[in-house]
Amino acid sequence: MLKKASVFSLFVLALSACSGQPDTALGVVTSGVAASSSQSGPLSIPRDSRDFTIDAMLFEGDGTWSVEVESLADILSSRGASYRRVNTRELNAMALDDMAQFGALIFPGGTGGTQAGNMSSQTIANLRAAVRERGVSWIGFCAGAFIAVAPTPSEGKNPEYGVAIVDGPVLDYYYLEEELNRRGVIDAAMTLHTFADGTKRDILWYGGPVVPGGVNRVIAKYPNGDAAISQMWSGNGFVILSAGHPAAPLSVRNSFGLRDSDGTDFDLAWKLLSAAIHQDEFAVFAN
Repeated sequence: MLKKASVFSLFVLALSACSGQPDTALGVVTSGVAASSSQSGPLSIPRDSRDFTIDAMLFEGDGTWSVEVESLADILSSRGASYRRVNTRELNAMALDDMAQFGALIFPGGTGGTQAGNMSSQTIANLRAAVRERGVSWIGFCAGAFIAVAPTPSEGKNPEYGVAIVDGPVLDYYYLEEELNRRGVIDAAMTLHTFADGTKRDILWYGGPVVPGGVNRVIAKYPNGDAAISQMWSGNGFVILSAGHPAAPLSVRNSFGLRDSDGTDFDLAWKLLSAAIHQDEFAVFAN
């Protein structure tokens, strides 16, 4: 969703959605499907040695978009993936070893400044180490993409913004943010994404960024050619960043009065989630 808050978000947060049903004691949905090892990558940790016990951690803490959290949980459950829902308090209580038990860390849309701003300094450092050193994947949608990218801080310091999973400049908004704000309308739109294999999908954009591009990174492009979905390695960890919201249900799109040309994108959301869990790289545009 947004790096900053949207006036309309209060209404959207109240919309109902399907939800996964976690175990009430552990907050873990079990599938009976064994966690897979990933396959290839230019890393120091051999891909077949990556050992995790739960497919994914789904962050549902402060600043997250509850509608997307519930939809992501439903997608994971329907595909038989094991996951644990974690709020801010629980995340702050986690040690690095706790984070390393997951195949992927999922950070949904919402308000990025709030998501990262309520994490402790140690938690931010642990998240970065979980990805870069332990080889845990990170997948971020909109705000979850925003907070992933910032210059790496000096040792013992917090990043200038977010968590800095990926070293680079803090992301800029897609140009629609300024244009829609100037018109005084809700900063949401269906945006056509073009994928490296030539397929096209209309995906909900809700104040999202331009994600990092560059060689062997861009999975999908906005209509103007900017990167909308990309993948990259950060140390030992695999990272997927999506500016838009393929997990957004039709109820959200309808609430914005947006015309949807091709239905829900839950299949794409799952492909991205599965790729992050198993570290399977997507086809990308040649630079």
